[in-house]
Amino acid sequence: MSASPNSSAAREDNRPQSVRNLEGALWMIASGTVFTAFLTLSKLQSADYDPGFLAFWRAAIALLITVPVILQQGLGILRIQQPGMIFVRSAFGTLGFILSFYAVSDAFGLPLSAFNAISFSRAMFITVIAALVLRETVGWHRWGATLVGFIGVLVMTQPQSGVSLGTLLALGAAFCMAGAITLVKVLSRLHRPVTLLIWANLLSSILLLPLAIWTWPPVSPSLQDWGLIGIMGLCGAVGQYLYIRGMSIGDASFLSPIDYLRLPMAAMVDWLLFNLLPGPWTWVGTAIIISATFYITYREHRLRDRAVTPPL
Repeated sequence: MSASPNSSAAREDNRPQSVRNLEGALWMIASGTVFTAFLTLSKLQSADYDPGFLAFWRAAIALLITVPVILQQGLGILRIQQPGMIFVRSAFGTLGFILSFYAVSDAFGLPLSAFNAISFSRAMFITVIAALVLRETVGWHRWGATLVGFIGVLVMTQPQSGVSLGTLLALGAAFCMAGAITLVKVLSRLHRPVTLLIWANLLSSILLLPLAIWTWPPVSPSLQDWGLIGIMGLCGAVGQYLYIRGMSIGDASFLSPIDYLRLPMAAMVDWLLFNLLPGPWTWVGTAIIISATFYITYREHRLRDRAVTPPL
């Protein structure tokens, strides 16, 4: 008799935390690699196709991948309790990756490494959104770390010398993704992650369809280009799954810094394919943002440990 999913999860939970963290780290490294491939293909394809067209296929392909899950588990997996909040979450996510596609596109020319560096500011935006929208209590430690993180953004973007439109688009994408992540934290209390993932891709496909029709290329993509677009969409969906899988296994305080490996991965692609390297201020600003984000993550992890540890 085969083991049930619950019994498998129980065995997984009983493993030493060091083993779980190691496995989670491997999932996170794989996620960073696949996401880098996704951004690279997006940037390469944007030379011939509008980012809005590519963004639609990113969502549509991810939706197609979830069809077997729906067929296996039935339509009950689509049942939701907070449709308005789910729509707002999907709107945040959809706008976030539209801005991401445009930021790294040929039209705006933001290097992949710079985009990844700016994306790390999501943790700062999450703090602000949680305080202002969700009315969460935010202590001076998190506010202080958030302020330091925004200083890192300013150091990286060098506003006194002029901020590029690509940089603004990347910041907008980071803010929108922060909004989507914050709402997922609320929605996950009543919904399964796979349900939220299906609805996110379904609503994104619907929202992006008019833009895809508007920006549809006058000459239909070749079979080779359709293949690359399909691989791009597959990488986006798989990278998302690998990230969720890794974070569900190990400690966030241990795994979050591993996500920063996306920066050297992207810098390597910039150097090999586009003959670009991040400037020194990009590295300095990134180091500040990473330090502030790590402090927030580590401190919240310690506070959770204190909350669940019974007094002696």
